[in-house]
Amino acid sequence: MRNGSLQSFAKINPLVGLPPKTLRLYSALAVFKKEYCSGKEPGWFHVPESDQRLKNIGLSKRGLRNALQELVQVDLLQIRTEQGTRLYYLK
Repeated sequence: MRNGSLQSFAKINPLVGLPPKTLRLYSALAVFKKEYCSGKEPGWFHVPESDQRLKNIGLSKRGLRNALQELVQVDLLQIRTEQGTRLYYLK
C-alpha cells in the first residue's frame, strides 16, 4: 500500500497504521474506561499500574509511554494529572 493511501485511511480512522502494541493498549484502555471511571467527570478514568491486564500487553515502561504518546498524537487520547493520579480520556 502506498504511503499516501495509508495517510488517507488514517484521516478516516486514526487507528490505521498504529503499531500492534499501541492497538492492544487502545483496546485495553477501552476496558479500563468502563471499570475505572472517575466519579467526578464522565469519560475520564484512571489505570492502576497493578492491573495484570496492563502487564499482559507486553509493553515496557518506555514502550507504554511511547504507545500513550502515539495515541495522543493521533488525537485518540487525552491525559492529565489530578491529585497525583493520571487520568485518561479515550476518544
